Amino acid sequence: MDIYNMEQEISSMEELVYQPEYNLLRDAYLGNKEMLKSKLDYLVNMAQKEQWDCKGTTDKQILYNYLCYTYDRVIMENKIEVTDDRSAMCFNTGLLTEHGADIYAYFVKNKNPNKKSGQDWFLYGFKQRANVEMRVFRKYPDIADYFTTPADFIYDKSLNLSIDYEHIIDDNYDRFMGIGLTDKYMINGLLENAVKKIVEKVKRNYKLAIPQYYTDKNTGESKIQLLLPLFLQSKDVADLALVVDKGEFNYVGKTILTLDWAYVNSRRIVRPDVDWLKI
Repeated sequence: MDIYNMEQEISSMEELVYQPEYNLLRDAYLGNKEMLKSKLDYLVNMAQKEQWDCKGTTDKQILYNYLCYTYDRVIMENKIEVTDDRSAMCFNTGLLTEHGADIYAYFVKNKNPNKKSGQDWFLYGFKQRANVEMRVFRKYPDIADYFTTPADFIYDKSLNLSIDYEHIIDDNYDRFMGIGLTDKYMINGLLENAVKKIVEKVKRNYKLAIPQYYTDKNTGESKIQLLLPLFLQSKDVADLALVVDKGEFNYVGKTILTLDWAYVNSRRIVRPDVDWLKI
């Protein structure tokens, strides 16, 4: 999906309804394609260096998703700061400059008479506390916090992992095809073997399990899940990631992600620092 296709509109015979994919797009106009690209490029140069592009792309999709996810979380935590006269708004991106200064997303009132309903803000750019624009706020908002239950971030080796292999393969067949696997019988064997091996590995090295923050779009429920690498075709290079959900008595394998999307989802919390999730 093109990350700049921000204005998804669903038409009916009676009305045209604006239905943005993210809350950030519901509340603010980020600019047209060229403007947004310029702002994201500016932020990349401003922040500490890290990987913000998926393999073979230059559109900063990882960064774009990160900002949208971060906005969702700071709204939930009431960490949005608005000036007394409601002329400006900001939130902490959670990113730092090379000198360790907080970076804030800075918005002004959207004065476009043709603005979408609810888009009261316009993304002006990204600022530091030292910038004159930030002096209008009574306080500087804190970063998003996902670490409410620290135990969820560590793979509990006392719990078993349950997987419906047939369901996982059928639902994610295109992702297996994407790495060159087409025979479902062969995929099943490779998957069972990969899961067995990674469970033994993660029991000995908990850092192999990477947390992601997942929000169910149907229910609105958010939770921490873990990502496990699947070494299907090589013992050294992961092919895909298995999403596991922690229950009361066991873990359940939920779905399969490409490494690009595993990185996007895990970066929502923290920059992944494991060899298997390099993109």
